[in-house]
Amino acid sequence: MLADKVVKLNNTKVYDQIKKYLTKQSYNSKGTEAAYEGDIRVFFETVKNKDIEYLTQDDIQITLDDFEDFIQYFYQNKLYANNTINRKVSAVKGLLKYLAAKKLVNDVSYFELVNSLPEKKNSYGIFQLSEVFDLAELALTEKYKAKEKRLLILFALDTCIRQSAILSLKWSAFREVEDRVLVEGVDKGNQEFRQSIAKEFYRELLTIKNDSELVFNGVTKDMIFNLIKRYKKQFNIPDERKLVFHSIRKAGGTFRYRVTGDIFEAKKALNHKSIVTTQIYIEDEDYGALGAVSSKGKLNEELYKEVNHETLIKAIESLSSNQKFMLNMKINELIRGIKE
Repeated sequence: MLADKVVKLNNTKVYDQIKKYLTKQSYNSKGTEAAYEGDIRVFFETVKNKDIEYLTQDDIQITLDDFEDFIQYFYQNKLYANNTINRKVSAVKGLLKYLAAKKLVNDVSYFELVNSLPEKKNSYGIFQLSEVFDLAELALTEKYKAKEKRLLILFALDTCIRQSAILSLKWSAFREVEDRVLVEGVDKGNQEFRQSIAKEFYRELLTIKNDSELVFNGVTKDMIFNLIKRYKKQFNIPDERKLVFHSIRKAGGTFRYRVTGDIFEAKKALNHKSIVTTQIYIEDEDYGALGAVSSKGKLNEELYKEVNHETLIKAIESLSSNQKFMLNMKINELIRGIKE
């Protein structure tokens, strides 16, 4: 009886600290907390054959072999995609670092030897800008929270903020300054984000404000998932394109890169820690310049000034929707400059 009590006390001690760690993740969002808990549970069920509620201090002395066995098992049996396995490993490493700081785990010095599996570039597809605007307009045909859904989609494209952070975004996150409105909050991994939007767009967002602190009160992930599903069906978008909500964020980051030509601007917009992540993330196929034969010599960089109006319009019409969108942006900037 006494031994059972001791074991129970030891289990409680470890589990209580795990709960504290998960609570820290909830400061970002409840979704993040749930994801971390799920990843940690899978790890210990696989490596120790135990639920986290019953882990002892001996159970959490995880070794490099434990990590390697876990990765190898799920990789060889193709039970999860590589990025999912990497995410689970990252969640457990975060927990063990936390428990080491609480003097419950003895050694985490080997963590740099836990190698991540290679991840495929663009595991999710990317929306074209015109498609995001079409999706936003389709949202207006929804029976419930139509306006909120439309503005949420446009806000995601404009700011590149992740869905979980957007759904937990509060009105207190906005701050008006001289020529724009700043948006500040916490995103994935408790990482702060700072974005800005036009005052005109903020005024439009204010039209959905009610008594709730949440900006997009009442909108859920499932609602947006079903909206995207309906969009793909209505416009015959093949499943191979792998369009999800995250595809809107990718479209926003890619747009920043194409407009500025600055990979660091895209990194800042996407709130990535590493520039390598941004380079993998953005949709920018680079096949290099055409060779001397294919390009028929050096292209005349002033050619657009020399052709007639009709030819110029035809050339513009043949551009992609993204290219035309950026051209229209530049035209709009010029028109505004003239008016001012």
